[in-house]
Parts: sequence; structure tokens; C-alpha cells
Amino acid sequence: MKTQERLNDILKNILEQYGVEDKTLNRLTHKYMLHIDELSKRYQYLEDGSLNETCVEECLQKATEIYRFINYSDNLLVVYDNLFGQDDEIEKEFLESTLTHISKYDTYELKWQYPIRKDDLSIHQDNEIYTCIRHLYHVKEINIQKLFREIILSDIGGEIDFCSSIFAMDINSGCIFHLYDDRGIYVFALKEEYLTDVWKEFHDSIFTLDYQNFKIKVNNLYWINETKDDPNDLCLHGDIIVTIGEELSYSCTISAAALRMLKTLSEDHLLAKGEHMLPCCGHSMVPNETLHEVEIIGCDNGIDWTVLHEDGMVRLITEKGNTVFAYYLQYKEEVLHFANMVENFYKESLSKNIPEDEFERNGYIAFWNEWHRRKRDLKSEK
Repeated sequence: MKTQERLNDILKNILEQYGVEDKTLNRLTHKYMLHIDELSKRYQYLEDGSLNETCVEECLQKATEIYRFINYSDNLLVVYDNLFGQDDEIEKEFLESTLTHISKYDTYELKWQYPIRKDDLSIHQDNEIYTCIRHLYHVKEINIQKLFREIILSDIGGEIDFCSSIFAMDINSGCIFHLYDDRGIYVFALKEEYLTDVWKEFHDSIFTLDYQNFKIKVNNLYWINETKDDPNDLCLHGDIIVTIGEELSYSCTISAAALRMLKTLSEDHLLAKGEHMLPCCGHSMVPNETLHEVEIIGCDNGIDWTVLHEDGMVRLITEKGNTVFAYYLQYKEEVLHFANMVENFYKESLSKNIPEDEFERNGYIAFWNEWHRRKRDLKSEK
């Protein structure tokens, strides 16, 4: 960080790397984010209506454990968004008491309003414009035990209101830690590799409330004649169940389905005849000139759904209109697990007899060229 650099410029630079403009951070989303939505399995209140201190302590322990595991540097930017511009002297004074070595401070106002999204009734839907007072601090360390406890208490009877307001950013890496209240934490990163170890360590606490919204289950894999192996059959078939809020069960050309799903990790997919996500047929593979991509053509039978990348989330819409949102990393994990299962089945089968016909041969080569290229691209973005 440059000595004379203003804190709001540092924040804007970090947000630019996330691909967003300077805005209130309570609506920040990104493809590389983890949502830990179960800090405690206990209810916040006891039967007599009093606060369940055991629940509070479990939330504090989990939040502290995750923050320390990420190992933030001593070059921190702490952002406090006073979302509604109310008198915040008590909150501001308390926050500053938890910060060590405040070397810089900055503040400014910005306007914001709740987004209106017709398919999410949980979001406020009003046109009112609010004034957020933003406070920024450049610090070396945070007394996380003291601060996190008050954030956790914010929505369950605490005296200080820090709900969805405090963000700790590592200026060196751009990683952002956001404990929004007793219900959960968001962790954002500019690179997937920054989140890999966190995901492995706390996997059972991540996406717990909505993880079952999107699942892929393969019941059986086989070649078209249903024999154990067939070196002449280039297309793998199988029985699959995809859960998108509801179960979609189908016997399809699994190899074509897997490649189409791999494509959706970086591209949107719209409903289209003959291009089903679970296609009945996938026998015609049309290569491009460089043999790096293939167009798979089948019949008009199959099951399809729309895949849209929106604000760091993946929106899935079935043909019946059922809509599900999945976190990108959650969606990616499920699709890659499916694709790897398909690839391993090919590897464990007899080597294929490559067609003598040039068009068919090039189609098969292009299929695997695109397959491996897309998987490489996923690794390179980490």
C-alpha cells in the first residue's frame, strides 16, 4: 500500500478486482465465495425466552476458528457500513476499541437501495434510496473475540447493531471476511485457491441450508448394447437423476450430458431443441476446423434446463419453471464430480476403436480435446 493512498481508493481497487463498483458491501457476491450458514446447531433462545449463551459461544468459536484458519495478514482494511445513516457513535467507538494500530481512517457517504428481483420474495422490494455512512480503518490486527461477539449478538438482543455491516479485508490478497450475525459468514476471494483449504476444513458447515438444491446422481453407466464393455461404442449412456429443487430422472447419453455441463461452468445455457442437458441421443459429433470444440447433435428428446451465471451465483430453471440458486463453487464441485466419474469410466474400459471415417474420427477427437481444454481452463483460473 502506498503511504499517501487513500483508504477509499484501496477499497475501490479491491472491489474492481471483484468486478463490482463501489457499493454497499451487504449485497456483495462473487463466484469465489463460501457461505458458512450454520455456526451453531442450537436455538438462540432458551424455553424461558432468555438468551442461549451456549449458542452464542458456539457461534463465536466457529467464527473465530474460521477467521484464524484463513490466516489474514497484518495489512487489514476494516469497513463499517452504517447502512441507514443513523447515529453510530456508540458502534463506531466500540469498533475502534477492537482495532489495533489504526494507521489511517477515512469516511464517506454513498447512496443505495435494495435490488428488486421478482423471483426472490425474501428481498426488500421498495424504491427508497438510503444513505450509507462508510467508515474505513487501516489496521494491523483485530480483537476478533470482542468484535465477533457483538456482531453475533446484533440480531438476538445485543446493544450494538452490527448486522451485515462489518467487513475485514486483507489488502495483500483481497480476501474478505464477513460475519453478518449469528446466522453465518461469507468469505470472498479473488482466486479459488485461496478458498480451497477453507472448504476442505469446514466442508460440513458450508452451504448446509441449500446444498441439496442441486445434486447429480448416476445410478448406472453402460454402453448402448448394455454389455460390460464395447470398444466400438464411442458414446457412454446411463441412468441419471438431477435434483433442481425437484428430481429429474432420465436415461440419456451421459458423455454428451457431461460435456454440456462442463460448458456451463463458464457459459450460460438456454433451452434449445436438440441441445438438452440430458440428451436422449448424442451420436453426431460435429468438430470445428481446429478440432478444439464439438457440436453434439441428437434428437428432440431429452430433459433440459436453463443455466444462468448471475452475481456470483448460478441460477437453474427447469422446463416447468422451477428455479434454484446454487453457489458457483457448489455447482462446480457437483459438475466436476460427475464429469470425472464419466472420464474414469472411459479410462477403465477397453480402448476405443477410432472410426476410419474422417468426419466421425475428428468428431470424437474434438470431443475429448474440448473436454480436456475446459478442465484445464478451470485449473488455470485458480
